Amino acid sequence: MTALVRYQAAILFRSHRWVLPLIGYVLLISVASVGGQESLGDGLNWSAAMLLPVVALLTRSVLTAEPQAARACVAAAAGPRKAQVAVLLTGLAGGAALALVGAGYELATFGGLRKMLHLHPWLLGTSLGSGLGKAVICVLVGSAVGTFCNPPVIRHQTVAVLSTIAAVLLALLSSVSPASAALRGSGAAIQSASWPTGIPFLVAGILLVASWLLSASLAARRGS
Repeated sequence: MTALVRYQAAILFRSHRWVLPLIGYVLLISVASVGGQESLGDGLNWSAAMLLPVVALLTRSVLTAEPQAARACVAAAAGPRKAQVAVLLTGLAGGAALALVGAGYELATFGGLRKMLHLHPWLLGTSLGSGLGKAVICVLVGSAVGTFCNPPVIRHQTVAVLSTIAAVLLALLSSVSPASAALRGSGAAIQSASWPTGIPFLVAGILLVASWLLSASLAARRGS
């Protein structure tokens, strides 16, 4: 599996389809710092929220980067399900890397080391833990959205793009979304007024697993 993920990462890198998600994320998280951060938690909350559309786009990018002939060869050698999971793992790993970049950026722009040292260690740890927790949930939901709304689940390009946009908006704004619940909640992104503790993370994980199982199954059935 490691070799397959490295192969998919190389395909994505050479295709330059990672450029738009990266630039988009940099621009989106920069918006919050234009007027200055009210708190470290606000900045981390914003960077976590912006991961959702960016990871959905990155997942679409990695799902469509490999040429069809090469995909068929890899599927024949490693098995279509395993090859598809490797594709999705590559997108998820990219999302995790962006989450770390976003957290590091928010820490750096919050005011530097001197300002952070004036914070109580418990408050700093709580804010950072909460932000990373929300980032994990948004990465999981973003990967699920990108998987559900793109090939091989939805093969028509226009429908896939429009579905991805609609699903991202639903995931960010709807009260039934675990990402929305986490972003509006408190603690380590695992509770809100209407969601019991731990449920947003659990639901995000279930959505991820369900989307990956569907994608792998359809990849094996349709041969793409």
